[in-house]
Amino acid sequence: MDLKNYQITVRELLSDPQARQLLQREFPKWCHSPLISLVQNMTLQGVLGLAKPHVPVSKINRVLSELEQI
Repeated sequence: MDLKNYQITVRELLSDPQARQLLQREFPKWCHSPLISLVQNMTLQGVLGLAKPHVPVSKINRVLSELEQI
């Protein structure tokens, strides 16, 4: 998947069934939160900025690598 230099939006990510499945598996609380509707227009880069204090960098890097392979 082309992450567009992390400028892909959350909406675009979630529109891909494989990416959606990956994100739901790795971040189940986040993906099933009502807040997901508030971040759908944010870029991946923006979401990463919010996630980094709360998610280990190793997990972020692994998920990004898996997204790129989709």
